[in-house]
Amino acid sequence: MSFIENIDYELNFDFSRHTTYGLGGKAGIAYYPKNFEEVKAVINYLKHIKKDYVILGNGSNILASDKYFNGAVISTKNLNSIEIKNESIICGSGVKVYEFLKFCIKYGAVGYEYLAGIPATLGGITYMNGGVPRRHIGDDIVNVWIFDGKIRKLTNQNCNFGNKYSTMRDISACILQIELPFFRSESQVVRQNIKNYLLSRKNQPTGRSCGCVFKNSINYSAGKLIDECGLKGFSIGNAYVSHKHANFIINNGGSAQNVFNIISFIKRKVYEKTGILLEEEVVYIGEFDDFNG
Repeated sequence: MSFIENIDYELNFDFSRHTTYGLGGKAGIAYYPKNFEEVKAVINYLKHIKKDYVILGNGSNILASDKYFNGAVISTKNLNSIEIKNESIICGSGVKVYEFLKFCIKYGAVGYEYLAGIPATLGGITYMNGGVPRRHIGDDIVNVWIFDGKIRKLTNQNCNFGNKYSTMRDISACILQIELPFFRSESQVVRQNIKNYLLSRKNQPTGRSCGCVFKNSINYSAGKLIDECGLKGFSIGNAYVSHKHANFIINNGGSAQNVFNIISFIKRKVYEKTGILLEEEVVYIGEFDDFNG
């Protein structure tokens, strides 16, 4: 494969080194664009040569197949600028949540402490409309810049934020940048608020996971349904349903296929017991074998 001049790349990209599950096979190449124009160049090039590609942030809500991915990865890692401009915070999509919160402490930007402890990038959490039960990033976003064949700015309304959903989940687009309002406070207030949120999350399961696997609904808690099916501790290979929180699947040296099989088993068992078909939060990359167990 030929390379695009002056754009950073990596051969033999290993998903297991770039996802919070620590799982997945390899891809032939990953690109690391540093700005809007480089994103545009990479995507246009890959489309021109008819090469599949995936966008990857921090890999915190990803289950990548153990099999070789016959496509390219576009990492947002280097889209990491962050600044205050006209009473707004402008963040590159590759800015990690903990880096964003360090910025908030430094400049006394209050209101985003609820993101503390979420191992995502701003682009990834925007794509998923992530957050906590009481608040999600879509409640705060002003504008999102994307590339979907051209560079466009979407207003909050255009993003159609919903339950772990945004328009970006349904279109072939790369999130480039996010605009959030800048609410000024004192650094020590922001720091203390972050500590409080981290304290509230201290009972979250430990171990390698993607966080919650399934979406909750206003009508049910996915974790409660899974627990009521007696599936806490259920394992396949070296992956298992957390004993602490049934909506977490922990990788303890297993494979991505193990995790996929547990997800399939949970969906079937919950549906058989309740008639509810759980919907995944986790995003799949690559091909998995069907589970018939």
